[in-house]
Amino acid sequence: MASKTTVAVDQKLRKKIKKLSALLDIPQSAVIEKAIANLEEKMIKNKYPKKKMTISDNIDISEILEETTKKIWKRFPEREKNQKLLENGSQTIDNFLLSEWITGLEE
Repeated sequence: MASKTTVAVDQKLRKKIKKLSALLDIPQSAVIEKAIANLEEKMIKNKYPKKKMTISDNIDISEILEETTKKIWKRFPEREKNQKLLENGSQTIDNFLLSEWITGLEE
């Protein structure tokens, strides 16, 4: 059963989560869930020490999200193109989504 919680993140990370959520068409919580799963996978593969991790270990969550993004881009290159358009372009997420929306009326 899902429960609601509040997590404090900086503006840059919040925007990354929001963009990934929009591009993947999944909730923001699913983006975070995938990042955590990626971290767990790394720990199991001994990429991090086999010890209990604490806040003082300074794990860079943005690095984990970036690695997860690269994996998604490798699997779905079109999403990389779309995200880079959003990052470099002047359009908003709403305008981008509207311009990419498939109505079924296209030829």
